[in-house]
Amino acid sequence: MEEESKTKTLFEQMNVGVLKYLENKRGVCKLELEPRRPAERPNILAWEQKNTVFLPEDLKSFFMTSDGFQLTWCVKIENGPIPVGKMYLNSISKMLKFGGSTNNTLVNPSLADLDADSDNEDETSGTEKPTFDCRCKIFELDPCDGYGKVCLVYKENKTGGTDPKIEVWFLDRALRWHYIAESFTAYYRLMIMHLGLPQWQYAFTDIGLCQQAKQWFNMYAPLRLELDAEIGMPGISRSESSTSTTQIDVGKVFKGKSDKKKPVPAQTQSQQSQSLRKKPTVASAKVGQQPGLKTSSSASQLAGKK
Repeated sequence: MEEESKTKTLFEQMNVGVLKYLENKRGVCKLELEPRRPAERPNILAWEQKNTVFLPEDLKSFFMTSDGFQLTWCVKIENGPIPVGKMYLNSISKMLKFGGSTNNTLVNPSLADLDADSDNEDETSGTEKPTFDCRCKIFELDPCDGYGKVCLVYKENKTGGTDPKIEVWFLDRALRWHYIAESFTAYYRLMIMHLGLPQWQYAFTDIGLCQQAKQWFNMYAPLRLELDAEIGMPGISRSESSTSTTQIDVGKVFKGKSDKKKPVPAQTQSQQSQSLRKKPTVASAKVGQQPGLKTSSSASQLAGKK
């Protein structure tokens, strides 16, 4: 019990109050934080030896607190809860390496063949993009449910030092790189601030957020959407911030059974039926007042006067 309480306290400190924030948001339900035990030190050392790199200190401290991370939450609507938010990080055993050259590239092309046609510099950050060849070592932090990959990238240090430069990048489905953060800690904070909303990493790309993602942002993180627009995130423009994006009627989204139209009282129904039965008053005499039209009675009176 003491160990669980300690772990919960550590998670609350790491998550900077995001659990309490989501609990107080309207419509949020099934807020689940998967309990994870700390990774064992021998497993961390074995991973470093296998991949011939050292984990950055902030990521190593994270693994020694929790072997991976998963926080999910749903939104309750009239048809039932639907999954919306997900914050996820691989465990040490699932943080696999990918990319690099193969032994038989003449027959089977590898990811390294894409580097010749790719740009060398990220347009937004001005940072050199990762490569799939031996110049970089790339490890998967988050598979992103198939819409991309968040990667921990080890680059060659071109300043003369022996320690590699470690950054966090997002690889979209077109195998294009997009810079996200300079360290694991910075990425973790961004993940928390974006509440794990659907495909939030695309705010850092020139592709941008889809319309559905923008609507979820407007409901649960409108200030974050405006801030991303102000600091010039490539995927969000000022015209797409919460001040101008189509707003969602929260009352309709979370409409429950009690919000449906109330039945009309019987007395009111009878009054409405009586009013409908009354025939509208039609001034038929007015027809004869139109130019060129006269009623038969008027015609006979005129004939008598003659």
